[in-house]
Amino acid sequence: MRKPVFKFFSGHRARRLANFKNNKRGVAAVEFAMVAPLMVMMFIGAVEFSQVITVDRRVSQVASSAADLVARTKEMTTSDMDGVMEVVEQIVKPYDHTLLKMTILNVAASATDETDTKVCWAASHNGGTGSYSPNQTYALPTGVVEKGDSVIVAEVEYDYQPLIFDKWITTTKKLEEKFYLKPRLSAFVTYDGNNCP
Repeated sequence: MRKPVFKFFSGHRARRLANFKNNKRGVAAVEFAMVAPLMVMMFIGAVEFSQVITVDRRVSQVASSAADLVARTKEMTTSDMDGVMEVVEQIVKPYDHTLLKMTILNVAASATDETDTKVCWAASHNGGTGSYSPNQTYALPTGVVEKGDSVIVAEVEYDYQPLIFDKWITTTKKLEEKFYLKPRLSAFVTYDGNNCP
């Protein structure tokens, strides 16, 4: 009698193959392995985006608070301005206040032309946002100041560094804010003896 030809899918092996074909236990694991990296990236991106928004709000708070503190007085000394800068650093915390640059200026309009605006004085923190000297022309938005009046300008910049992606993204994102506020007690604010002309 002739021996039967070896059948690969006979008996026990055929049942195992059928069981493997109908087994759905590993589907969830495979699906999770495919979706997990995308979910992790979306989560990290959401965290990073929320941090940028939070820091941007702090930058806006810094600009408005600094301008408000200066606009409440008739005159400022270097010591007073140092106090304003300390307040600003507290507002920025827990974020790195060394990445914050700020310049506070008193800008005055000519008595005859509200578009002719010049710097009365400027005070900087952490290097400031720019270099300004007295009587330097400074452009203001239309309607911010009237003839013969002045406005306190707070310019703020923050070099935001990524919180989570800092190993891969080495560039910084500059967050900027500019805030204008009229002095409340006088037409101008004197700083260290420097007044508007």
